[in-house]
Amino acid sequence: MLSRRKLFAGQNVPGGACGGFIIFLVLLVSSYAYGRLGPQDVIILVNQNSPTSRYIAKMYRQYYPQITDSQVLSLSGLADSSGPSATPADEILTRQQYNQFIANPLRAYLTDPSHPNRITQVKVIITTAGMPYRIQDTVYSDAVYPAGSNYSTVSLHTSDINAASVESELVTLWYGDYGANPFGLNNRLVNPYQGYYYSGFDLFERVVPGTKNMVWSVPYSDSGPPPKMEGEPNKNGTVNRKFNAGDMYLTARLDGPKKQGQSAVFAVRLMLERAKRASDPHFGVNPLKAVAVLDDAPASELDNNRVFNLDTSANYWVYDPCVPQPPNAPRILRKDDYVACFKAMTNKSVNYNGFNTGLMDSAYDLCVILDRRSATRTNQADLDALLSTYPQRQSGQGVILLATFGHNGDEGSASNYILKGGPAGGPLFNVVNGAVFTSIESFNGVTMFSDVNTAPVAQGKVVDFISIGGTAAIGHSFEPLSDAAIDNLYLFYNLLSDEDGDGKADLTLVEAAFTAIPYLSWSEVLIGDPLMRIAYGPGGQAWTPVPGDADNDGVVGLKDVRALKIAMNCLLNSSDPNNLYDDRCDFDQDGYISIKDVLTLKKNMQ
Repeated sequence: MLSRRKLFAGQNVPGGACGGFIIFLVLLVSSYAYGRLGPQDVIILVNQNSPTSRYIAKMYRQYYPQITDSQVLSLSGLADSSGPSATPADEILTRQQYNQFIANPLRAYLTDPSHPNRITQVKVIITTAGMPYRIQDTVYSDAVYPAGSNYSTVSLHTSDINAASVESELVTLWYGDYGANPFGLNNRLVNPYQGYYYSGFDLFERVVPGTKNMVWSVPYSDSGPPPKMEGEPNKNGTVNRKFNAGDMYLTARLDGPKKQGQSAVFAVRLMLERAKRASDPHFGVNPLKAVAVLDDAPASELDNNRVFNLDTSANYWVYDPCVPQPPNAPRILRKDDYVACFKAMTNKSVNYNGFNTGLMDSAYDLCVILDRRSATRTNQADLDALLSTYPQRQSGQGVILLATFGHNGDEGSASNYILKGGPAGGPLFNVVNGAVFTSIESFNGVTMFSDVNTAPVAQGKVVDFISIGGTAAIGHSFEPLSDAAIDNLYLFYNLLSDEDGDGKADLTLVEAAFTAIPYLSWSEVLIGDPLMRIAYGPGGQAWTPVPGDADNDGVVGLKDVRALKIAMNCLLNSSDPNNLYDDRCDFDQDGYISIKDVLTLKKNMQ
């Protein structure tokens, strides 16, 4: 039986109109403590001009066959950002193109009178590789440019910047530049779901857009340009807010690393297979082999975050139906994210100049590392050494969550640290199925091309982590500024914690991610399967395919021969609607099922 000792031990939660019985509700594991997002809640956006995008939508439905045809929306007029001739320039679109080809068709879909409940039923918007995902600023052309962003432009003009990732902008589909009370496109918007713990997205009331009398404001701030909040300014924060989590859509992107000229189909298949295994208790995540790593840079203050959605006395919210959502936040919370994350997960004090380890009891004693050593990057050797510290742990240690300063740390400036920063110049870590990555690097998500350097500074990329076996990541599509860095305190806890003891984490990936993202209508993009919900089981290293194994059952046999025969001579980039191309049979990943793939199968036949 799991202990319920924490709920972020030593920290406070807000009281409420029901008498503030937060501790009582947690101990009872109340029925409303979290909801369950599922296939019925999603819509998949497809770039009709991109074979990759169309195929990934089809692929995703292989994993979730409950998703119906009506939950797939085809969009026209967009460039193909994952095609044979695609470059980083194709990952960018203008604000006019976003409105014309994405936002307006989606609003029309959601308000279709023949489906009156669609506007509130849809909770998760899934975008697909092949869709552009970086929206240009309408004034400052260098806020977003191919594979880069200008830090100075964003820093000097934060309140005026209207660039965004497509995914972050879609979160605020009804409360941005649309409707009777828009908040306007300029500047960031406080995420009202940030800082919630053990509170599933289904709990929050969803109302028809435009039925609230919204009042948008900018709170006072003594530390840099403040973002926009809805409500009345009060000291450093805002009170009497109405814009709550139920007014948002959660978003995720199915995309991954590819070289120019290649398709992201193969990377997305790897991510989905790993997410599938991480969510399956027959595989799952083994807490005795999995490690959450916080690789801190103690001389830096980049993780000293301002959390506008939380009051300084709260530290986190737990959903309470008797308290207006979101609760008031008159004074914003400030904290050292990496240290606060370790303390909350392990209930241990911190050696501020050393290597900290602890166990997370609500994740079945999964190990947590906080590395505050100067000029020393945490790597696989540190994970292997845990076996002597904790004898009950098992061989095959791997990362389940990684947060790092990356290129902005104090260990050196190599941008390929994920790919080459491990023992003997290999990958930084071994990873397990379900592994998720964040970094305090401004340009880690400005391109999905693995063979293109970010600019103006070459930094580590989220796609590098996917390349070494990662399952998901949260990145920045342009310069985000430091206080937009992901709050790992909430991401780590919500992605791993199993407070109800059912053997699975309480929240899905997309829920955990958005409890950790500070701002909306801004730069962030989550890549990965939004519905992944980590299960605890025997575990295993990140899944990789066996050459010739078309059905991914681990054996090359007659079933694979039959699959290859059906897909023979089919092309990924085909205009034939009856095309039977199957990426699982494309063993050389060239987009064409040919004799070369036959030879691979024969070579590995068992």
